[in-house]
Amino acid sequence: MSFENALFGEMHGSGFGTGEYLRSFKARPHISKSKVDQYSNCTYLEVGDFFSISRYKDTDRRYVAATQLSYDTLMSVYDVNTRSMAAARFLNFTVELRGRFERFMRSVKRANFEARIIGMQDGQTRDSVYTVSEFMEKSRLPLFEIDLFGRQLRHIAIDISSGMSYNVLLLDRIYKPGELVSGTTLEQFERSLSGKQSPP
Repeated sequence: MSFENALFGEMHGSGFGTGEYLRSFKARPHISKSKVDQYSNCTYLEVGDFFSISRYKDTDRRYVAATQLSYDTLMSVYDVNTRSMAAARFLNFTVELRGRFERFMRSVKRANFEARIIGMQDGQTRDSVYTVSEFMEKSRLPLFEIDLFGRQLRHIAIDISSGMSYNVLLLDRIYKPGELVSGTTLEQFERSLSGKQSPP
């Protein structure tokens, strides 16, 4: 059983968004950045980027990663049958971005999709979660991992060969207690995006 029904039922609760909200089938394993980067084997996403691949081959780049996730979100839709995937890193789940995911999903025949949603910080508006969940409900998209809110930065890689997600160890070692706590406010984060391409 996937987790979308749990999210639909719990996201309107008073405590939702005030602490880490995590639903997954097992703890996310670690992977070193040096392994992810070996042989230039990774595509890194910045805020506003959308990535898709149809029928992954072993000669393709194996990983898609988003490091320094804070107030933004990484969402992936992976087809187990064909090893096809779409992923986006965004601050707001816009109509345009929704359309790109929908076109990807329509392009996959007899699909067996798995969705993952990772990101955001405590106290952040839940509007983006509502729009993503509405899209998932309408699309009947199974949710296999959701990791939202909290106070920590996230460094995430997704293996296109298997669909699995990993915590990226940027310094090739386990983080010390408190090392990943974000000290950036939403206003500072939004200012850091100024001058860059606007998120889709």
